[in-house]
Amino acid sequence: MEQKVTFGSLIKYGLLLGMSLIIIRLIKIYLGNFIEQDISLAFMLLEAAVYVFFIYCAIRFAVKYIYATNYSFAKGVKVALFIGLMAAILLTIYQYIEMKFIIPEVYQEQIEAAIEQAMEKVSADMEDTVRSMSSKMAVIGAMIGTFLLPLLISLLASFFIAPFFKKRQIINSEESSSLDNQ
Repeated sequence: MEQKVTFGSLIKYGLLLGMSLIIIRLIKIYLGNFIEQDISLAFMLLEAAVYVFFIYCAIRFAVKYIYATNYSFAKGVKVALFIGLMAAILLTIYQYIEMKFIIPEVYQEQIEAAIEQAMEKVSADMEDTVRSMSSKMAVIGAMIGTFLLPLLISLLASFFIAPFFKKRQIINSEESSSLDNQ
C-alpha cells in the first residue's frame, strides 16, 4: 500500500540543491577575482552535476519510501519539479541579495550596457522613459530568469533520470515475483 505523499521529507533535497548552487556561485565570484581565464564552463558543468545528483537522490528516496509499489514517470517528474521549486526559491532570494549587496557594480554595469543598446533604437524624446523602465525591467527579468531556470533544468534532468527508476522497479518486481513462486 502506498504511503501518503509527504513532500516535507523531500524539501531537504531542494534546500540542499539550492544551497549547493549558491555555494558554487559564491566560489565562482571569489575565484573570478583571482583567475583571469573564463571559468564559466567548468562551473556550468559542476552545477549540472549537482542538479543531477540531488534529483537522482530525491527520486530514489521517493521510489523507495513514498512510491514503493506504484512509481511512474509522472511521479518522478513531479518530485524533480518540487526539488527544482525549492532550489528556485532559494536561488531567487540569493540573486536579489547578490544584486543589492554582494556585487551590485557588476549588475549595474550590465544594466547600463543594456540601456545603452536600447537607447540606440529609440528616439530622443523617449530616452528618459526607456532609462527609467529599463533598470526596473532588468532587475525583474533577472529575478524571473533566476526563478525559472532551476525549474527548467530540473524538468530536463527528470526526463533522463525518472525512466531509469521505472525500469529498475520493473526488474525488482520481477525478481520478487520469481522468489514468491519458488
